[in-house]
Amino acid sequence: MKRRQLILFLLLFGAVFQGSGQSYISRLWNTKKYSEIIEYSPKGQSLSGQDNVLIGRSYMSLETPQPTDALRHYDLAISKRWQREDLYFFRSEANYALGYFNEALVDLEVCLQMRPNYQKYLLFKAAIAYEKGDKTLAYNTYDILCDLYEKQVPFYMMAVISLERENYYKAQQQIDANMLRFERGKEFWTFTAEQQVDLEWRVYKDYPKALKTQDALLSYHSDNAQYLINRILLLRLEQQDSLALSAENDFQDRYNTNRIPLDYYKKGNFQVGQYNRDNGVVEDYRFFRPKLNNDTKYARYYLSEGGKVMGKHWAGLTGKAKDTALRYWNFHRGEENFAVPAVDTSYTGFVFLLELPDSLLQPFRPRAIDTISLVPVIDDERTLIDSTQLPVVPVELDTTQSSKAVLPEDTIGR
Repeated sequence: MKRRQLILFLLLFGAVFQGSGQSYISRLWNTKKYSEIIEYSPKGQSLSGQDNVLIGRSYMSLETPQPTDALRHYDLAISKRWQREDLYFFRSEANYALGYFNEALVDLEVCLQMRPNYQKYLLFKAAIAYEKGDKTLAYNTYDILCDLYEKQVPFYMMAVISLERENYYKAQQQIDANMLRFERGKEFWTFTAEQQVDLEWRVYKDYPKALKTQDALLSYHSDNAQYLINRILLLRLEQQDSLALSAENDFQDRYNTNRIPLDYYKKGNFQVGQYNRDNGVVEDYRFFRPKLNNDTKYARYYLSEGGKVMGKHWAGLTGKAKDTALRYWNFHRGEENFAVPAVDTSYTGFVFLLELPDSLLQPFRPRAIDTISLVPVIDDERTLIDSTQLPVVPVELDTTQSSKAVLPEDTIGR
């Protein structure tokens, strides 16, 4: 009796592993000799289903995968009645690589019929559905995964899809929960914190919450340039001008000491302010090296709701004297050019220029500068701007001046 059982076992063992551990192609597969395996591709019709599977997998294992050739051998294996769930999964991968999303999903359904709720299959199904654009299927599949497995990807992706659907209330709930679920400082916590900053800043206008999360991100990624700029913008929205100026100057210092990404050196500027307006957005930039940009230190761009630049105001400092009392802003508004004493040479001073009434802005084309009183000489006459008559720096920005802006020829470093 025991002998009969042993024979049956050996027969079954041989059936399961026939052409797998015993074939020459299988031995090549075990030693990762993919190029040698694909030399057997022309003989696919005469080879076993298992060997065709290994040829297909070898094509997918090359440095540059060849899914078309792999798919041909997977089809051959199925035609030889090699009905294994892993074969359908491999064919799904090849179809996905070729952009055949529907076919890939059909193969995955076969896999899930053989092994229901298997994590790997569900994750791949959700990913394909998402890339295909079927966000309902993707969301529902990720939801099933969240119920079955404590994995990070499904929880994160459900928040991604909620944001894309503009279901902000649901997204906020999911993001807040994920911030507690994921380990601080790790990859998915970082991704989720970025989601939270963007949602609270752009949608809910909860600047304190966005700033708190942005600071948390910087505690783990202190040199991330975009995080540093986000902090400047949020501090300005919170009207924490001193901290914003300090953060702005820190970014300038990082430029001076080569501690920011190369892209910023190519753009030549960085964003220091962003404000919503009725029909678009205002964006302010500081130039790292004004002398290389027509003496521009700050520029304000007026953007439409679609992101098109509608106009620009800009200003730079003139006067070589170290005493700031002997310096003035060279302020440009469209085709007009004005000289204003530089009471404040920082970003606050630039914003101050934008708030000045026209009565205190006098056009000039100086042929010389009186270096004693630092008054622009206009047509051989001095035009004095009494700085004591300048209004107090406004608390809120006036973004209604876009009607006086003109289309700029240069581009924003965005």
